Amino acid sequence: MNIALLGYGTVGKSVAELLTKQDIGITIKKILRRPGAAAGPLMTDSFDEILADPDISCIMEALPGKEPALGYIRDALRAGKHVVTSNKAALAADFPTLLSLAKEHNVSLLYEASCGGGIPWLENLKKAARLNKITALSGILNGTSNYILDKMDTEGCTFEEALKDAQALGYAEADPTADIGGFDVYNKALISCSLAYQTPICTDFPVCGIEKLTKEILNSFHAKSKSLRLMMLSVRKDNHYAVGVAPVVLPSNSIEANVHLNYNCASLTGDLVGELKFYGQGAGGYPTADAVLQDLLQIRDNTAQPVCLDQKLLYDDGLLTGTGYFADGKILSGKSLAELTALAHQSNVFMAFEPDPA
Repeated sequence: MNIALLGYGTVGKSVAELLTKQDIGITIKKILRRPGAAAGPLMTDSFDEILADPDISCIMEALPGKEPALGYIRDALRAGKHVVTSNKAALAADFPTLLSLAKEHNVSLLYEASCGGGIPWLENLKKAARLNKITALSGILNGTSNYILDKMDTEGCTFEEALKDAQALGYAEADPTADIGGFDVYNKALISCSLAYQTPICTDFPVCGIEKLTKEILNSFHAKSKSLRLMMLSVRKDNHYAVGVAPVVLPSNSIEANVHLNYNCASLTGDLVGELKFYGQGAGGYPTADAVLQDLLQIRDNTAQPVCLDQKLLYDDGLLTGTGYFADGKILSGKSLAELTALAHQSNVFMAFEPDPA
């Protein structure tokens, strides 16, 4: 099977390197790079050249950000080419339409690497949803924010010190807004919930980040044997669901509170299987490339299963309630995460959320 790589950053290079080391019947024929960087026999700066090549049956997209990646994915599907992508921003921007395009043109759209790096989270979520009614999802799905919180937890760093360290190690971008503001987790939550509930997910759900967290706030939770992790939370009851992203208050001895460094941990609860947890490297070249190669092997072997978002579930923010702890000392109980997040944004203060017991 001949493929084209779109992008040659950490993920693209790692995919190319692993395909060079392992003969699995997949060959890179073209690599799309930006104008001026397309030096080498496989490289091109023309996406149209890739689309027009009948020998290329699959596009592996690993570009940063929503555009031009989203446009490339759409065009590739319309051209009858399979697509594997690690780009959660592009997927979340138009997930139902992209799935429909793949079905319409009888090709596969796979995206395991978009959530959880090397963790087989989405594939197992899809499998669980075939037989189970998924009633809850949660997860630490951003390695950057988890690294910062863990450094503050274990070493007593300030937020600024931990962020600077994350940037030096390449875990955080020069502009870390997507990670520390919760927007990266938002994208992953939208994709995950869409698959779990098999419905197009409401795009206007609450998102609260950790950018206003201080060492003093974290210490106040430590004094109560509590910890914080930036998490996706979602619950379903009958044909209603709620979803949100927030710094979550956890018992210090919980599994999630002990997820260290840039690791991820995601959980699902099904009516038949009960609770399942998935833990591992949430980012990095090789872990993410492994997820990409697993998708490519499904396409090579023609074993990819199509996904249909054909359920009619309704968004209900009243299903996700708890206590909000605000940096100004205010504590509000029995409120929805949506209400608490709106108050935090209105007051421009940090807020941590402790969910009510299920």
